[in-house]
Amino acid sequence: MRIVPVAMALCVVASGAGAQDYPCSSVKLVVPYPAGGATDVATRVLAERLEAVFKKTFVVENRGGATGNIGTVAVVTAPPDGCTLLINATVIATFGHSFAKLSYDPFKDLAPVGGVGVTPTLIVAATSIPANDIKGLVEWSKTKPDGLNYSTAGYGLQQHLASEEIAQRTGAKFTHVAYRGGGTAMTDLIAARLDFGGFLAGTTKPLIASGQLKGLAIVADKRSELVPNIPTTTEQGLPGMNSHGVHFMMFAPAATPKPVVTMLGSARSSRRSSPNRRSSCASPASGSTPRR
Repeated sequence: MRIVPVAMALCVVASGAGAQDYPCSSVKLVVPYPAGGATDVATRVLAERLEAVFKKTFVVENRGGATGNIGTVAVVTAPPDGCTLLINATVIATFGHSFAKLSYDPFKDLAPVGGVGVTPTLIVAATSIPANDIKGLVEWSKTKPDGLNYSTAGYGLQQHLASEEIAQRTGAKFTHVAYRGGGTAMTDLIAARLDFGGFLAGTTKPLIASGQLKGLAIVADKRSELVPNIPTTTEQGLPGMNSHGVHFMMFAPAATPKPVVTMLGSARSSRRSSPNRRSSCASPASGSTPRR
């Protein structure tokens, strides 16, 4: 699997015939987070590759807010013609349980096109804090009357859930500060306005390399090739947290014609069928969304 700067497996290979038949001259890829975060970066790379395949214009539109729900609703309510698509994390399947009021049903109102990629969650900290690993972070939190404040790109995302699981399993005192997107959350963490945060490994790696942040743990059982020197949560006594990796998927409005969804999904068929290449991408339009 090829790794791009945000650790996304961008599976875009298509036959010319199918690409030429795509019904839209311009396609909008809605990113439900502000510019600068991992979803935005991955989508812009994806847009370039889709343009090369389909010979159409793919425009990235950032519609941040409400943990991605504002942008998601914009796609749910868009004409189901294949001209407006969503790139979001599959964790939206759990939002019916995370939010008291949700104006859409991710199972009924969105059609899965296929996987875009996966990247692990990384727990990082401001360089000024005394902790250098999860144990130190937990111990330090217990010495603070109000515990520690941490940031993520939004409530209910895998990064938030991973940090809360660490707190529950260790007795740490953490308070979540949800942001509209990863870019602003990371900026405040670099400025030490917060103590630590949960972010995606791909976009955080350069900040660790430059000394602006320090990595405490990869939330996984195995180390990431992106940051091989950072130990996993399993190595630090917290096994079984693999579910907090962030899986990105392309979605279309539910009523989008199946031939259009299939055409988008078949953009990856050549790579999957090659006997000499391995791909971790989900099958397109297979109805394989998480079930309740």
